[in-house]
Amino acid sequence: MNEQMGKAQPKRAKSKQGGIRLGKKGGAILTVVLLALALGGYAALCARVDTGRILPKTVVNGVDISQMNQQEAEAALSQDFTQRYSKKNLTVSADGETYTVEVGPALGLDCGTLVKQTMERSQDTFLLRGFRYVQALAVGYTSQTLPTVQDTEALHQAIGDSGLLEIDTTVQTKHKVKDGKITFQMGTTGHSVDEAGLTEKIGAAVQADDYKTVIQSPMLTGTVEPVDLDKIYDKVYAEKVDATLDRENDYAIVESVTGVSFDKETAQKTLDGAAEGSKVEIGLVYDEPEISTQDMRDNLFIDQLGSYTTHVGGTSGRKTNVKLSANKCNGVIMLHGDVFAYNNTVGERTAENGFHPADAYLNGETVQEYGGGICQTSSTLYAATLYANLEIVERHNHTYTSSYIGLGMDATVSWGGPDFQFKNNQKYPIKIETYYNPNSNDLTVTIWGTKTEDTYVKMESETLSTKAFETEYKKDPGMYIGETRVEQSGSDGCKVQTYREVRRSSDGELVSRTEEAFSNYSPHTRVVYEGTKKKPQKKPKPSTQDNSDKTNNDTNTNADANASGDTNSGTQTTDTDDTQG
Repeated sequence: MNEQMGKAQPKRAKSKQGGIRLGKKGGAILTVVLLALALGGYAALCARVDTGRILPKTVVNGVDISQMNQQEAEAALSQDFTQRYSKKNLTVSADGETYTVEVGPALGLDCGTLVKQTMERSQDTFLLRGFRYVQALAVGYTSQTLPTVQDTEALHQAIGDSGLLEIDTTVQTKHKVKDGKITFQMGTTGHSVDEAGLTEKIGAAVQADDYKTVIQSPMLTGTVEPVDLDKIYDKVYAEKVDATLDRENDYAIVESVTGVSFDKETAQKTLDGAAEGSKVEIGLVYDEPEISTQDMRDNLFIDQLGSYTTHVGGTSGRKTNVKLSANKCNGVIMLHGDVFAYNNTVGERTAENGFHPADAYLNGETVQEYGGGICQTSSTLYAATLYANLEIVERHNHTYTSSYIGLGMDATVSWGGPDFQFKNNQKYPIKIETYYNPNSNDLTVTIWGTKTEDTYVKMESETLSTKAFETEYKKDPGMYIGETRVEQSGSDGCKVQTYREVRRSSDGELVSRTEEAFSNYSPHTRVVYEGTKKKPQKKPKPSTQDNSDKTNNDTNTNADANASGDTNSGTQTTDTDDTQG
């Protein structure tokens, strides 16, 4: 029946409604026309879409930004974000307390990117723009983008400001130094906020837009730091220091220091075995100085350690040199370990420095040299240092024996040559005191210090060998035959060994006996001038012949007596030091 109906339909001339009857060709044309009209309208719609503005019925984060341009939309979203999130807080629970973290300053929302993404719907391809527009009108467009934690430093600051980072129940080991011991209060293990874990939880809450739920802060187990015993030792330790004098501050007393230390190895073992929260005591070891501040105040320069006196002869220039060199040594203070150098102290012997010409030896000959005689000062000082039991660093004997001091007790000096040096090997400072007596022409050198031992020094000398001097005769045509004059007295040469004996003051018992110095003196030739001039002959007078002969004989006898002696007034009373050789 269906097939019959299908075959019968084309034969109908017109529709049941009585409308115009169209053929196949007419229907096709109508379809094309209608489609063209539709496409034209759609194209017109696409063309009317404003790509610089957001489509209608567009809501982002609850803000209607329809028909806004990008700048307007960004401003609207930014304002909304600030109003809703700038003062957002989160509540964090830790260690039984709650804390408020102001997370608002750490949050951020990229409104520019968000608006750009939204505007892309109106900026689609030309043929899709109309569809987007119709779709917006029909159902609208809604999106929600939450802020995120973008400023981690601001979040760290917010967590810190909340007081969370102050939570640290771990107690570190403490110590104090008092009453001769170090007392350690051992630490105990506790816990503290895990900031990294808390930061992750805060980030998750922000992404969930959940600002009401209390966040349970993750915690870290604390660590009791090991005791830095080396650091404590360095802080506590003090090396003992004897009281001394400050040469840069007018020799004011520098106070002593008591040494402090402790047994680090034993202390470390004790600390390693100590329980948490226990108390541990480590005893300090004190080492008192040998010379305390009070010792220095009470005993400075109170004892005469050694003293020696020599008689000064010779010319006024020589005496001046002795006095000047002695004055330069007077008052010199030497601390423990200091070395005194005579040449440096006295200085170069020049007229500009106040020295006068005086007799001195140069290659065995007596010459005039500036500073002649200063070896008497160095020799007197040398003897005083020996009796003070000080350490001799450098000493040289003269070429010839000296009349003003015993064998082996002299000390020659020369600028740029031999020097006399000694060291203060005493515990206390010492001071050199020189005194020149203008009445007796005696020079006294005294070493002042502090006796730490009840002893005294005795010096002994042993002559190992001698060599007699020779006599050289020279002619003097200015003297009569038979007359003589000693120009230079002679002295024997010898080799001498000196010994320093240290004896107890109480009973004289020998404590030590050491070889002090070996001296090798050359013989000094005696020079005698003999007259070669003949005496004039006088005619004898009968009445006075016997008396005249007697007078002549007495004169010659006196002249011979003066000539034959080795102690000519210019030779024995004026000492000549070999300061130049």
